[in-house]
Amino acid sequence: MPYRAAISAGTKLVMLSWAVYPALDADRPAGLSPIVVGELRNRLGFQGVTVTDALEAGALRDYGSTAERAVLATGAGMDLILCSARDADQGDEAVVALSEALADGTLDGASFDAGARRVNALRGSLS
Repeated sequence: MPYRAAISAGTKLVMLSWAVYPALDADRPAGLSPIVVGELRNRLGFQGVTVTDALEAGALRDYGSTAERAVLATGAGMDLILCSARDADQGDEAVVALSEALADGTLDGASFDAGARRVNALRGSLS
């Protein structure tokens, strides 16, 4: 399996696609699926940063607005959320939604902090 080899080789970042893998989670694309992210982290032992593909992708039409998609992805265990529509408002919408979801308990603060630590560790390794 290529993921095992990549993880063993020290891969620091994995982008999950918006493909649906019915054998793992027939209801959600990989980057919105806690089951798929859990497989990567728990079964395969990946400790690095997870990143979504672009939130504006057509494959996510049925998953709400940028705000809703950002919260779903973060709740699934994604560390970095890719807003690439070349519109600063898209990123602002995601940030506001994540802040609100943390404040109201929709997102788990400890999990969010763990993701931030992984991102900061990656940033530190690049300098």
